Amino acid sequence: RPARRRAAGRQASRDAMRESENQSRSGRGVWTAMATVAVSALALTGRAASHRAAGVSDQSSSLGAGRSRRGGWRERRDAWRPEEDRLAAAMRADPVYHRYLPTIYPGFDVNSDDWWHKPRAEAPSLGAATTDERRDFDLPGLPPRRAGVEKNDGRRHDTKNKKNQFKVCLDNGAGSWDVAFARGIDNLFVPGVCFGAVEQNDCHADADVVIFNEHDFIWGGAHRNPHTRRIELPRKAHPNQVYVYFAHEAAGGFGAELRDESFTSQFDYLSYVDRRRSAMWWPFGPTLRSLTDDFDVFRRRRDARVPAVAWLASDCVESRASILRAIADKFPVFSMGECLRNAPPPNGLPVRGAVDPASHASFQRAMSDYMFYFAAENAGACTGYVTEKVWMALSRGSVPLYFGTDDVYELLPDPNAIVDLRKFDSVASLTRKLRAIATDESEWAKAHAWRFRDPSSWPRGFRELLRATSTDVKYGVCDVLMKGPRGYRPSRERPRQARCDARAKVLGRSLGGSGGW
Repeated sequence: RPARRRAAGRQASRDAMRESENQSRSGRGVWTAMATVAVSALALTGRAASHRAAGVSDQSSSLGAGRSRRGGWRERRDAWRPEEDRLAAAMRADPVYHRYLPTIYPGFDVNSDDWWHKPRAEAPSLGAATTDERRDFDLPGLPPRRAGVEKNDGRRHDTKNKKNQFKVCLDNGAGSWDVAFARGIDNLFVPGVCFGAVEQNDCHADADVVIFNEHDFIWGGAHRNPHTRRIELPRKAHPNQVYVYFAHEAAGGFGAELRDESFTSQFDYLSYVDRRRSAMWWPFGPTLRSLTDDFDVFRRRRDARVPAVAWLASDCVESRASILRAIADKFPVFSMGECLRNAPPPNGLPVRGAVDPASHASFQRAMSDYMFYFAAENAGACTGYVTEKVWMALSRGSVPLYFGTDDVYELLPDPNAIVDLRKFDSVASLTRKLRAIATDESEWAKAHAWRFRDPSSWPRGFRELLRATSTDVKYGVCDVLMKGPRGYRPSRERPRQARCDARAKVLGRSLGGSGGW
């Protein structure tokens, strides 16, 4: 019976592929045909079926994959010798300072008397910071100097007399945050650095700093006036209280409140993904740890992956759904989320929001089966907005099919690491590129070469991203509190967040409008 089922699956794949090719020529019903190919490719023999659908030979490759006696795929142990993880080697050589990464904060000293913002119990000091003080702490991730005393064991131990220890209030508590792709945000919920205490819920009255989060406003309805439907923050408990807003949604999409000056003016400082328009940079991105954890799946061979485009999405935004349908006319697509599902997700795939290391590893391992990932942003081309979609795919070695902001090139480890959908004038030209990557080892290597280079040679923007995502987020908040408006423009003085470009062209067609996606 299993043999008959596998034979039937192979025949269904061949029939669907022939039907797809015929209908591709006539332009009819291709999505359905390719969906059949994708579903049938999930069978035990499906990798070969998907190889044929993508135009990839299932004969042994230059890397030495071959057929076993049973007809399955195997690896010749002497054929694939992946290089050492040079990032892991750099981390071992410099485990404290990580000098191969540039610094992102000018520096601060927890015990300095010259903090712009002060805890309520201490008298405010508004003098200008000196150059020396700005340099005093320039390596995020280390204990601040003079924040403790050295003992003979070589470790730094906190004293009871540290200055500038703020009482921080998490508005509506840590449970109101969306932590699914906000790496390291849990560090914000515990004391440390200049956070003397962190309290949750009904803690505004005696807090020095109140931190609000966008997820609670958009999806939780927090502080929304039932009559006007506008978001209205509670009045500050005292003049020196500081309001900080953490946001991760696109200003041209779900995060439209970021373009409302009557809203943003209620905060002192904004922490956001767009570095140019926020006081504190809070980007999506991989961390040093996640890159090294994912290295084993990143170096999976080309012919050990299914030559298809994978996608997992819950929000079926029409423009990107239309783009994916068009791609599926010409190349195999496995859509495994709630939008355009044509294949079940891999067994044991963690649910959204599972952020523990084991769940991350399970997700990356399962999704690394696919050569490509559809990494189109929800809101299209939004200035400064690059999300986890592209970074998680890059980290596991699945080449992202990207559509979003041009700013992504300031952050990428290599411009060849993605397939930018805006650079192709048609689906047919994109398909030729995908087939080249899927069949040509040199093209595949070009998209993955960055990961085998010395980390100190990676572009500065990518290394700054790694510094930001790998550093305790409290250091960014404390740096803002120390410098104040001397180093960071308050929210009310900053330009509004940019709109998303609704005129961008993808695969030769504009977004929306007549004749567009």
